[in-house]
Amino acid sequence: MPTKKITTICIILTTSLLTACATNNPVQITGTPPSRSVYFSATNDAPTEELQAEEAGPTPFAVLHKQEFAGLGKFEPSDGVYLGAWLRPYTTFREFEGMVGRRHAVYVYEMHLGDEIPVNWLLQCMAVLATPLLIIHPPVETTIFYIDNTPPPTIPIETQIIALAQRLGALNLPMFVAFLPLGHGLDAGEYTTLFRYARGVFRDVAPLAAFTWVAPGTNATPSSAFFPGANAVDWVGVALFSERDEYGFAQDIIEVFEPFYRAFSGHHPIMILPLGVSHISSADYVFNLECASHELERVYSQLSTTFPRVGLIAYGDAFFMTAETSDGFSITLDKELTETYQHIIQDDHFITTLEKNTPAERSPRWVRSHFHGYYFDGQTYVDVRTLNNELRVNPPRSTTAINGRPFAEAGRIAGFDISTCEAHRIIFVE
Repeated sequence: MPTKKITTICIILTTSLLTACATNNPVQITGTPPSRSVYFSATNDAPTEELQAEEAGPTPFAVLHKQEFAGLGKFEPSDGVYLGAWLRPYTTFREFEGMVGRRHAVYVYEMHLGDEIPVNWLLQCMAVLATPLLIIHPPVETTIFYIDNTPPPTIPIETQIIALAQRLGALNLPMFVAFLPLGHGLDAGEYTTLFRYARGVFRDVAPLAAFTWVAPGTNATPSSAFFPGANAVDWVGVALFSERDEYGFAQDIIEVFEPFYRAFSGHHPIMILPLGVSHISSADYVFNLECASHELERVYSQLSTTFPRVGLIAYGDAFFMTAETSDGFSITLDKELTETYQHIIQDDHFITTLEKNTPAERSPRWVRSHFHGYYFDGQTYVDVRTLNNELRVNPPRSTTAINGRPFAEAGRIAGFDISTCEAHRIIFVE
């Protein structure tokens, strides 16, 4: 069992409206799992009657089981999640950490190829023992001309990559480099060739940089034409914004994130770059602070406990009703949200310093099953597909049908220690 996660495991038995027992014939259990774990109305921030009715039915739980891994990714934590933040330009690290009450392991900075490296910002990182995460955008096209109206000489992008890697490598500082997030106009062939070239240069000149591929969205997969290949990527990043409309949160970002996680977590640690939970939207210009606080707690809890290879969450405090987004995501502009975030990050599962030495040997690690389980009426159920496809064991002869799918009751699964944390909706299979 994991040293940090298991300390949080608790079983809170509740009275369910449904009961089931496994017999020689499958028992049909009806009810549709809620499509969203949390929903608050835009008016009173209270759970809707529809959601209350849905929650009377069986609720899906994440299923985590142990699997052998061939070592960790570069700077991937052995257990836990790095605390990260993407701050507004004039917020200092010490000011931010004073407001939220805890150090952060990683801070984010955006720059373009050809820019001078942000020496003062990097010194700030070093002063608070934080690791820099540099997002590198394509070079900015210049509009400056000489007196005779001739444009300045164009510096090849390969030359700019080499120059940047040399300057960063000279610092001898561990860092994350998120190279060329998509949206730059390059076609897939040009992009992947350039990404792999940059990865090779950094590997030689700045070996302490962990290279990150930032996906264009949660629908990306390793088969995407823009994915540069597993050997060119140390981490995979994706943005998750819980945005609002006039009715509440537009979608459940945990549900949106799950297939993305399933696609990439087998080969790479994953960073959320950035995470944002909206408390005001231009759709209605109504502040929903209590609603945002609940969602913030839920999302951090789910990402950090039920997705074992989420190794870094960088909160987007800089994003507040800008040209890029019509929502306000900042947590430091309101006392209630700051206090909520402060409470969330006190959990020891969140890491405040970089793990520089990662083991290379094979070791068992927690893996999220592709299939959900259920816990209700004091019983735990595991999807037969988890047993057959992932654990490679035969299910018990007697199963229980839930929403048309066969599930095995935990007490009938021989050879495994199965425990349930109802607070975080996790089933541990060890």
